[in-house]
Amino acid sequence: MRVPELQLLGAAPGPLAAPAPPEIITPPQYSIAWVILAVLCVLVIIALIVLTLKITRAIEKRIAYRHRPDDVEALKAEFLRAVNDIADRHEAGALEGREGHHELTGVMRRFVRRTTGHDVTSQDLATLLADPRTRAVGELIEDLYEPDFALTSDRDLRESVRRGREVIRTWS
Repeated sequence: MRVPELQLLGAAPGPLAAPAPPEIITPPQYSIAWVILAVLCVLVIIALIVLTLKITRAIEKRIAYRHRPDDVEALKAEFLRAVNDIADRHEAGALEGREGHHELTGVMRRFVRRTTGHDVTSQDLATLLADPRTRAVGELIEDLYEPDFALTSDRDLRESVRRGREVIRTWS
């Protein structure tokens, strides 16, 4: 004989209760808290991305400025380009030795004026040689006077340009 299921579950024997009338149960609604949480998460992610970009750009900018040459090095590079221009024009045949020596003298005097602040464009050679800061340029200009003012000279402009570069590079 079969035992009714209700007896197995421990229910009291007797008539069964009437089933509840059918009722439609609405699905549970999402809370507005989830939408607010999602918006806050998106805002936090955007803020982290922006903050990361700003920090890394600031670090890169600092690194770039750290490796940037100082003013004296920039002036040295500018005047080395001017001396190289004289050498290039001489090699191309557009500049004679005398004019090249004259231009080199002017470049070296402008270099001293820009780096020290003293106007040495009109100072005589003895004044340049007397000042320890301008002695190297004075010695170079002393060697440039003969090819600069003589009608003919056996001095090579390439050697004078090499010495000019050396003076500019070793300038402190």
